[in-house]
Amino acid sequence: MKICYLIGNMSHTGGTERVLQQIANGLVERGHSVVIVSVWGTDRPGFPLDGRIAFRRLWDGYPDTPAAHWRTIRALRKILKKEAPSVLIDVDLILTVYTLPASAGLPGLKRVAWEHFNYYYHFPKNNGIRDLARRLAARFSHAVVVLTEEDLGYYRENLKIHGRLCRIYNPVPFQITPSGGAGDRMVFAAGRLTRVKGFDLLLESWALLEKDFPDWKLCIAGDGEDRENLLELIEEKGLRAAELVGRVSDMEEWYGRSAFYVLPSRDEGFGMVLIEAMSHGRAAVSFACKAGPGEIISDGENGFLVPEGDTAAFAERMRRLMESPELCREMGERASRSLGAFDREGILDQWEALLKSLKAER
Repeated sequence: MKICYLIGNMSHTGGTERVLQQIANGLVERGHSVVIVSVWGTDRPGFPLDGRIAFRRLWDGYPDTPAAHWRTIRALRKILKKEAPSVLIDVDLILTVYTLPASAGLPGLKRVAWEHFNYYYHFPKNNGIRDLARRLAARFSHAVVVLTEEDLGYYRENLKIHGRLCRIYNPVPFQITPSGGAGDRMVFAAGRLTRVKGFDLLLESWALLEKDFPDWKLCIAGDGEDRENLLELIEEKGLRAAELVGRVSDMEEWYGRSAFYVLPSRDEGFGMVLIEAMSHGRAAVSFACKAGPGEIISDGENGFLVPEGDTAAFAERMRRLMESPELCREMGERASRSLGAFDREGILDQWEALLKSLKAER
């Protein structure tokens, strides 16, 4: 089967791009033909793709005018006519505004909208367009794929889905390590430095701990528009062992060095970094935000789930792990054993089953 993916910017190195790499490479290994079209970005993918994958990039920069959007639709339609895929998959539901007109009238082409954010996720801009794209996908896509059971419920409650609606988890991108060892006395977090990721809440929690654990440190990896605000908060709180380490390429090394992982997000689409850290034998502390952490962490077993925004409770759960290396190790071992639902081969089986069933439909 020939499958075409449309993604915003494949040269990024975020969770969405890593997941697409994992799925696309896996499907090619299973004998499928794959084309990835990146709307903008560089001509070099952020993660290595199998050499058999055809990679196309439409523009250098984001198409931010009405004329540029129409050119994007025409360019995508040209590729679809040339490549003639059986299935076209939007990697981010907002891309339906491109794929729906670009694929109009092309015989036999099935469209899948693959959402990577939860239904209620609030974006700084384009929320109106996203709402329109969500409704177009619900009405005209042959299938809508979401990442969690929680989000599946939100879509059922709020939309009439004319095609299929299904949940397919993201896969573990790394080899699972049964025991990650003790690690350093370091708490690790990673993500784009934006308000939604909640690193300000994490620093509030850390401020309740730092003086009691002078030989521990907090490292936050990533970059983004909130960097200066977070640096000001670190100075305001007088934190000496909290560091913004910037963007890192060796995430596996950082997971291995850490004692445990923390996810202070206000919102999540899934929580990819949780399963990455847990695959390295790391326990995790996370807010029980929408949507995803509650399907990855079993509270008190492989980590801790904390009521949203409760920074004191978040600090208390970190304290328990910092005070007890044995508890930290045991939870980390259980974390690595709890990832069966996120095994890549099982996830690929689910994608293959969906795509083959769509192709068989008249």
